[in-house]
Amino acid sequence: MEKESLFTGIEHIGIKALDLEKAVSFYQEVLGFKYLRRIKPGQVQLVFLELGGTVIELVEVIESYRFEDGVVNHLAIQVSDIFKAIEHLKDQQVEMDSFEPMPIGEGRYNFFFRGPSGERLELYQV
Repeated sequence: MEKESLFTGIEHIGIKALDLEKAVSFYQEVLGFKYLRRIKPGQVQLVFLELGGTVIELVEVIESYRFEDGVVNHLAIQVSDIFKAIEHLKDQQVEMDSFEPMPIGEGRYNFFFRGPSGERLELYQV
């Protein structure tokens, strides 16, 4: 019997947007992405768009956080239990950006950590 994985799929890819409205228009009108939702869980707005089953998250750029992690900001991995997944990462001595998952509304949580080359990764639980 196979063990059920905590990591269930790619949730979204985060992309920094210098002009959020221009980026939303480009992805929708030029590339045909479908609008999913817009949220503001902190200082910046986030817009989620989907094309062919792949979701991107456009991350509004504010000057103090311009490109600290590049234009492609992060890869979000969907998890079935974010708390167990964080414990798993701790057991593997993975570099963490924070200590606890952040509630982002509607029963969703996220948590940022680093891959072996310093790449920014996110756990995302719906």
